[in-house]
Amino acid sequence: MSGFTERLEQAATAAKSLVCVGLDPDPARMPVSSVSEFNRAIVDATAGLVCAYKPNLAFYEALGLPGLEDLQKTIAHIRDAAPGVIIIGDAKRGDIGLSAQAYAKAMFQAWGFDAITINAWGGQDTVTPFLEDESKGVFVWCRGSNPGSADFQDAKVLDEREGFEPVFVPLYRTMALSCREWDTKGNLGLVVGATVPEQLREVRAACPDMPLLIPGVGAQGGDLEAAVRQGADSRGRAALINSSRGIIYASSGADFAQAAAREADKLRTSINEVLEADGKGWP
Repeated sequence: MSGFTERLEQAATAAKSLVCVGLDPDPARMPVSSVSEFNRAIVDATAGLVCAYKPNLAFYEALGLPGLEDLQKTIAHIRDAAPGVIIIGDAKRGDIGLSAQAYAKAMFQAWGFDAITINAWGGQDTVTPFLEDESKGVFVWCRGSNPGSADFQDAKVLDEREGFEPVFVPLYRTMALSCREWDTKGNLGLVVGATVPEQLREVRAACPDMPLLIPGVGAQGGDLEAAVRQGADSRGRAALINSSRGIIYASSGADFAQAAAREADKLRTSINEVLEADGKGWP
């Protein structure tokens, strides 16, 4: 295991949880006016139930400088309230050369994220600059949870790694196999949606040991049982089951934090029941 995968395993084991909570603040839906106070309450209520938090930078950038200040406060509070939890910066950055190096410095050094999401449209040159520090995780957007992902990610391309003769395979599979080859430090993972269980199964089969970030349960309607069975590794680990709106907006009232805790606990329990049924429960 790399430094990052060890930390991810430790975080999951400590909470007996594969749950990742997406912190996507929307002032129109929040029952309090302050983004940092909203996030603080969510974190305080769920800290013992999850292995990761995933702030989506788009929601903070949309609020301008105050939103970025709220993101900074949120990261600092997570470090204090849940120091062992993984913080994933959902930024989906993607560039090459000096620009990619600058993005990596921004995400890992300036913001201090433990892991980030990236786009790999530019190939290996897009990915390599983010992998230098093996203690930091990188999740490549491989197969999205949205219907439109099929437009490009399911397109068939020639791949010579499948056998003696080149064959046509979906682009997401080529992406997964390429990332497996680029994962020389053990800190590269993939994003695959829970709404596409067959593609998730195929990616896990191709990349048996890589961590998978799995969005799409909850509000997007992904099949949780299939996500756990198809997405976790052979030990029932190395998967982050993400829920954002389904947890943080479980209530629009003053009890929003308590409601978030109930939903996070419900999700953790449901995941663990699947793991237990398959003989892969927590020690």
